[in-house]
Amino acid sequence: MNVHGRPHDGPHDEPDPELIADITPDVMRCLAVWKFFEELDDRLCPADQSAAREECGGTFAISEAILRALGRDAEEFSDIFDVLRAQGGFCDCEILYNVSQENRLKAEYWRAQAAKLESPDTQSE
Repeated sequence: MNVHGRPHDGPHDEPDPELIADITPDVMRCLAVWKFFEELDDRLCPADQSAAREECGGTFAISEAILRALGRDAEEFSDIFDVLRAQGGFCDCEILYNVSQENRLKAEYWRAQAAKLESPDTQSE
């Protein structure tokens, strides 16, 4: 898949696993310094619960918007998203669920799962 969620057009478009492994620490460091994960979390699960949430559309649309706002060049997107996909981040919400270590979206999900276990309705299941 390319940055736009479409299949790669040919073998030259496939990410090189060695290159991805080599650049992953640096890409992740840059994303951390840019506070990319915090901004993505703020968009999908705002700390201010009165703020509107953006919905993940199964794409990187929110992530692309954040990277553009951070002044990142669209030519960098391919490397960034190849690194994120290699870690299980295949869309905006999966970046938080599978790549980012700590975030409100993941914590909220697991709180809801735990609450279901404590609910009397689920005790008999």
